[in-house]
Amino acid sequence: MRLPWGITVKEVYLAFFAVIAIALCGFIMVIYGQYERVQQSHKYTIYQYENIRQSRMILSDVIDMETGVRGFVLSGQTRFLQPYDRANARLRDEIFALRNQTYYEPTSFAETNAWLEQIEAIQTLLAKQVTRVKSQGRSVISSAEMEEEVQQMDRLRTTVEAAVDKRLIMLRQQVELVDKQRNNFLYILVFGAVLGVGILLAGTVLIIRLESEKEKAEDENRRAESRFLAVMNGVNDGLYELNFVNDSMFMSHEFKAMLGYDDDELEETAETAIALIHPDDVEASLEVRRDYITKKVPFYSNVFRMKHKDGTWRWILSRGIGTWDKFGQIRSLIGTHTDISEQKAREEDLRQLNADMEAFTYITSHDMRSPLVNLKGFSHELAIAVHEVNELLEPKKDQIGAPTWDKLETILKRDVPEALGFIGNAVDRMDTLTTAILDLSRIGKYVYQDEKVNARDVVDTCLGAQSYEISNKGVEVKVGALPELVTDRTALEQIFSNLIDNAVKYLRADEPGKIEITCHETGRDYIFSVRDNGRGIAPEDSDRVFNIFRRARNTGDVRGLGIGMAFVKASLRRMSGAIWFESALNSGTTFFFSLPKKTLEALRPAVENRRTASTRGGRG
Repeated sequence: MRLPWGITVKEVYLAFFAVIAIALCGFIMVIYGQYERVQQSHKYTIYQYENIRQSRMILSDVIDMETGVRGFVLSGQTRFLQPYDRANARLRDEIFALRNQTYYEPTSFAETNAWLEQIEAIQTLLAKQVTRVKSQGRSVISSAEMEEEVQQMDRLRTTVEAAVDKRLIMLRQQVELVDKQRNNFLYILVFGAVLGVGILLAGTVLIIRLESEKEKAEDENRRAESRFLAVMNGVNDGLYELNFVNDSMFMSHEFKAMLGYDDDELEETAETAIALIHPDDVEASLEVRRDYITKKVPFYSNVFRMKHKDGTWRWILSRGIGTWDKFGQIRSLIGTHTDISEQKAREEDLRQLNADMEAFTYITSHDMRSPLVNLKGFSHELAIAVHEVNELLEPKKDQIGAPTWDKLETILKRDVPEALGFIGNAVDRMDTLTTAILDLSRIGKYVYQDEKVNARDVVDTCLGAQSYEISNKGVEVKVGALPELVTDRTALEQIFSNLIDNAVKYLRADEPGKIEITCHETGRDYIFSVRDNGRGIAPEDSDRVFNIFRRARNTGDVRGLGIGMAFVKASLRRMSGAIWFESALNSGTTFFFSLPKKTLEALRPAVENRRTASTRGGRG
């Protein structure tokens, strides 16, 4: 068929798809450029955070050294030199690492060297003081020298904090840049989507018009045959029909080509297809097919490996629909085979990446706890030292003089204890945070043990744990009919505990609290809900709810870390469930979560598999 100006329909199609290909290539290039910029920004952020962390570690060690020497000078006890010795041993490597990090940044390298020289001067001064006190006694160190030491430490602290503040400013600027890049990325996506839809719509309209004119010249049978051939030739999936009446099997050309065979190289029988399935997958694949044939499951979807002609194994997704006679006996199964080997490889890469990230989070959080324990111990030792110094100076109150004594008393009895209290609170909060991160990282390692669980018993346990808060706030709790289900009891208890805890914490003070827990069933899932009449969640905060370390804006007066809902979502994801919510500001929130229905029959093979795996592990 020819169009005006001598253009054929084929040429129009080629031009249309060429435009799509060019637009797609350009769009991909733009997306890749944006991706590269985001990656560079990410690396820069990590670099800045590492420099800040290293700088603060060095400053912390110098403070430990100065504190240890001061305690040694004041008391003469060598045990105060323990933090000095440990920090002094670490300091060299930390300084070397920081210099290496900033080597390729000339300005920062020069600034770093400047305040590192101050540190080296302080190291030398402290070492001399230790040597002199050991050889000549505590009295050899004058108050002027001590004051000079304090001034040097103050100058160092100011210098380091200035450097850290500068990097924090640079980080904030980088965050603004990343936000701008993100917005640009979204604009590009929207523009690309609109452009793509426009091209597709225009092309679709043109193709429909051209095809309509062409189809007018053909009869209905020819059109039906043409559509069928187009489907057969255009679908990349392999088509099959398994006939249970005469035990025959139809395999399309694509079915065989997917495994590297020509049409005449495979005998079209069910036995041939089964022989190509991986030995480890045969029993499981046949079990899935039997479950569909016996109508235990409403859909037929099967995944297994089949042997390619070249000897490799290909992952195949087999889907189909059956036809039954009036007696309920299956007659045939018609479906498709899709090669999902690349998808499986990507899933394995993603699984390994998630495992690496979980391991990194676990190790990092675990390592963070050691310095926290040391810091808490050092704070306690310092408090004891301050108390001892105060007791030593008390008898000499008259000799010191009233003005000086008042100043010392203010420092020893108010300023230092107050500072130590701040340190203790910060350490406790950091310890809580690292513990929560450790709990979150363990989700990926936790092995879920399905069993028959009474949901009402789980809810009662969670309400019992919250009974003090519920009673204290006068909260009315209603629990509807809850089912027995097959799931992991511990995980379900953690989910309900988090949701009930949030419902209690975020009630309003101006209205009696009400919490309602219910459940309803669908064909495949249990849908649980936890409803409250509390503060509610503003629309602009809806994206924050399930993000780690992110909290709604109206929760600042309630203590929390922003980890609980992220934990719940991660747990439900691993349990093949989901979570969502409905909320209105100052009207309350309802959290819904779903869990799939499982049967005890489905549970038994999983238990047997775990026992087999345990037996194999014990023998290995």
